[in-house]
Amino acid sequence: MGKTKSAGAPAKEADVPRSIWERLETAPRSGRATLTHPQIAAAAVALADAEGLEALSMRKLAESLGVATMALYRYVDSKDELLELMIDAVVDPSVLTADLGDWRAVFREIATRHRETSLAHPWLVAAQAQVPNLLTPARNEVAERMIGALDPLPLTGDQKMQFIRAIDGFARGASGAEVNRRMMMERRGYGPDGDVRLLLRGSMQWLLRSGRYPRMAKLVRDGLAPVDSAAEFEIGVDAMLDGLAVRFGI
Repeated sequence: MGKTKSAGAPAKEADVPRSIWERLETAPRSGRATLTHPQIAAAAVALADAEGLEALSMRKLAESLGVATMALYRYVDSKDELLELMIDAVVDPSVLTADLGDWRAVFREIATRHRETSLAHPWLVAAQAQVPNLLTPARNEVAERMIGALDPLPLTGDQKMQFIRAIDGFARGASGAEVNRRMMMERRGYGPDGDVRLLLRGSMQWLLRSGRYPRMAKLVRDGLAPVDSAAEFEIGVDAMLDGLAVRFGI
């Protein structure tokens, strides 16, 4: 009997399929091409912005582009590759202007920009959760800026990546929670910018009447201001940066 590959064995280089980005760089020019990848990405982003990611299909995208569905598979191998194109299209490194000599400003700007992009394209949260590979050219440029800002600091390569993952994780988590809250508010008829306390009125009244959660009840009775998502995000980013600076002694 022949040897079988162990489930945990690393794949050989020849077994790893080439990414769409490498294929785009190495593909010969063809006279048959009627679309470009930026055109496909822009059409997909427009559909997802208008109808949500769940409404995006290869068939609907093909219709919007005026081509047969199978024609799209000449450009992308799968829905995951389409999502990669879309993510890359909305991540714009050119808007990042913070001085690389100020690592705090660089990381704060990137985190804030991630929030702004997520709010502008609510489907981005779900798309990033579905795509296994987020090493797109635009995201790589953002990572280059983050690494560049950390290069002068006494950090190892692993520490730099821990630093980057910590900020990226916070930005994704906080932005995702805000996007989901806004979508829920809109579905319930309060509008995306409505006061979330309206949504929670029934549950809050039950909480107060139950008598089982005295600390939470006291906070509510003492009065809580409306949620200021932008301010809370800024506080969270600065707290993360302060904590990471202490953790890594920088």
